[in-house]
Amino acid sequence: MSLLLLPTNLQQCPSSSSTFPSLSPSPSPSTVFSVVVPRRRCLRLVTSCVSTVPSPVSNGSAPAFVVVERDQIRLGLPSKGRMAADAIDLLKDCQLFVKQVNPRQYVAQIPQLPNTEVWFQRPKDIVRKLLSGDLDLGIVGLDTLSEYGQENEDLIIVHEALNFGDCHLSIAIPNYGIFENINSLKELAQMPQWSEERPLRLATGFTYLGPKFMKENGIKHVTFSTADGALEAAPAMGIADAILDLVSSGTTLKENNLKEIKGGVVLESQAALVASRRALTERKGALNTVHEILERLEAHLKADGQFTVVANMRGNSAEEVAERVLNQPSLSGLQVMFQ
Repeated sequence: MSLLLLPTNLQQCPSSSSTFPSLSPSPSPSTVFSVVVPRRRCLRLVTSCVSTVPSPVSNGSAPAFVVVERDQIRLGLPSKGRMAADAIDLLKDCQLFVKQVNPRQYVAQIPQLPNTEVWFQRPKDIVRKLLSGDLDLGIVGLDTLSEYGQENEDLIIVHEALNFGDCHLSIAIPNYGIFENINSLKELAQMPQWSEERPLRLATGFTYLGPKFMKENGIKHVTFSTADGALEAAPAMGIADAILDLVSSGTTLKENNLKEIKGGVVLESQAALVASRRALTERKGALNTVHEILERLEAHLKADGQFTVVANMRGNSAEEVAERVLNQPSLSGLQVMFQ
């Protein structure tokens, strides 16, 4: 039996990166950047990529990890929305049935995994609680993992392609006015309107990935305003020149006279199964639970006629897997695969 550490196979778009440096407190809601960084070409979306330059604008701070003694393995699932329903449906397809006594409760059970509790949380809180040790496993979008995980080497992508929650994080600009003939990130950056006194104003909820992406693409004059909700209205209201937001079909952008631009995609995203490295190595029963979930995922994907990156773990003890994980110098930037 061998533990293979392989790069993830989800391709980022040119000139983008998604890294997880240690989290830092958010200073102000907007910051001007004047640093030119050489443009980077294609990268692979993994738990970490290029450098570890901390962002001046950041979503939250990383709590210290503490392994608290408990008998149950905790799996975090999204609490609301399409991701929540799709996560439960996937587990159901894998013959893992989430039993919630009261829909208002935030905890549930999976009878097929008797040592496992399900905790319904906001996606960003799943990542934060994986870092703090309050959760051991979680299903979240790669966009959320990238924004709130920020290159913390304790986060491991166990399975990167759960085949739901597909979207991409992209810059969008108006298709009228001074932007009418702007069709690429390069053209946007070279517009003479932007200066230190009048920077490009970008509205986004991704206050880590946005500044990181712009800096690495050499965008000199840009400010970021934090925003939630309907970002598409920001340019029309005059409070932003462009937005950085998740895009699925693109219909909402078109209906608000916005367009994506070439080179403006920060990352491609879909749902992933994520784990805490320390939980896998230190929490009793965590590796057995991951073993069981991966085997069921593999069986489901094969039955569904899809290729799977999950290798068979049958006949391998959790202790053997744990020993090999512990012997690795670092799992940051790698995907864990069991064989």
